[in-house]
Formats: sequence, structure tokens, C-alpha cells
Amino acid sequence: MFSFIGRGIFYIFVGSITMGWKWWRYTAGALIVLVGIGYVALEFVPSIEPPANMRDADQGWGAEQV
Repeated sequence: MFSFIGRGIFYIFVGSITMGWKWWRYTAGALIVLVGIGYVALEFVPSIEPPANMRDADQGWGAEQV
């Protein structure tokens, strides 16, 4: 969840397990998979900068506490 690829793989996984035999379940799962593919594609676009919570900041857990 801390990179575009990780978030995209998560959405692809959730979308694939959401798909079912009914058309509305298949449509919802396909939309989630498409969002996941979009996140994976964002990793390879050099002009898109990841948000602050996805950057490599080696602060560890609880760094906001002093």
C-alpha cells in the first residue's frame, strides 16, 4: 500500500475475488481491477510524483511522535 504497484496489486486482487456470476458483481469487480491497473500504470509515468504518504522517508513507525 506504500507504492503505486503495491496498491495496484491489492486492488487487482480485491477486484478478482469480488467478481461473480451475476452481471453486477462482475461489473463491480471489473471496475476495481481497472483501478488497480491504473495504479500499476502510474508507477511507470515519470511525471507523476507519489503522494507524501507513499514516499520513501525511512522514518519508521511512530515518527510523528516526539
